[in-house]
Amino acid sequence: MRHRYSTHRAARRGGTWVLAAALAAAVTLALAPAAGAKPQTVGGGTTTLKMKKAVAEFFADTGTKVKAIDPAKDKKSGIQFPIKKGELDSKKVKGALKHDGGLELKGDGGEAELTKLAAKFGKSSKLTAKVDKKHTALFELATDNAKAKEKSGTITYSGIKVITTMKGATLIEEITDMELQDPELVFGKLKVSAQAGDLILDGGNANLALDGAFTGGGLSASAIEPATQGAGKLRFPITGGKVNPDGASGTMRTDGGLRLSQGGTNLDLTKLRIKLGNGEITAQVAGNRITFASFDPAEATVTVTGKKVTVTGIEAALTADGATAVNEAFGGTAFSEGQALGSFEVKATVRAGGGGGGDKEPEEPQEPEPENG
Repeated sequence: MRHRYSTHRAARRGGTWVLAAALAAAVTLALAPAAGAKPQTVGGGTTTLKMKKAVAEFFADTGTKVKAIDPAKDKKSGIQFPIKKGELDSKKVKGALKHDGGLELKGDGGEAELTKLAAKFGKSSKLTAKVDKKHTALFELATDNAKAKEKSGTITYSGIKVITTMKGATLIEEITDMELQDPELVFGKLKVSAQAGDLILDGGNANLALDGAFTGGGLSASAIEPATQGAGKLRFPITGGKVNPDGASGTMRTDGGLRLSQGGTNLDLTKLRIKLGNGEITAQVAGNRITFASFDPAEATVTVTGKKVTVTGIEAALTADGATAVNEAFGGTAFSEGQALGSFEVKATVRAGGGGGGDKEPEEPQEPEPENG
């Protein structure tokens, strides 16, 4: 059958790359970083590739089967690829995305799987997909008429055209075993709907300003190295963890500790962890990890500026276990559950490349967690 996109039979080769290329193109689009822009880390959502009707008919006429590779899905709106991670500008079509799943193509020219779709966008916008252990640029992305917007934590890109490169056209010919009349074929359009992803932390400090009443009864406080003390605050180095930009989840791990002293007796609280999801602050005390303090997680606010993350609104108070630990260490019943400990302000840095999605953050050796969380 002769199609308006083709002229005659082409040499046979393995051709599943075309569709994957289109998918990769979608990813590339999301990648574009804008000059002076502050991209947001994303780790969820989907990129949808909608083929032009004529292109879909061309594949059907040539007997070429196009199938999504799980967890990608075939939908009426197009082929949806889950976003693993990346960074997107919410005002301009710029940033980077990596996707899960892929495409399987089968035609007269052979079959192939396209996975690990990735894209980079700039002056020269290219799309790549992994086929036979090699990433190949198959499409160019046209974003002159594309639009970007953000609503309720979701960044959406629309109006992105996917255009075949010479390599992309060659792959289509290989898949269909047909020759294209126009190698610069408008393959379809991409739409990105990305959600905020976890920010992987790799530095900074958790700063604690102790409540005056907590140390007002003769209790003194000092920093345990590598934590430091000065200007009325204790600074605990951030050693890792992750935080969701919406503040609904995340754990910040610190090094060093807080030493409470009175009458020649010390109580050491080390390796504090601040948990945004349930509002708990745990610490190592005499070899055991306990939930020493708590806070209202609804009051915590996460602010992201480039590669810097600030968390405020952490007003810590002793838990029952925390009050018991202090009372047993120094004698008496001076401390009780709900007593103000102090205010934490976290100023952390984000690991290069953002985070979130399918990548697992590096973990340090973990101590046993308390039974209550």
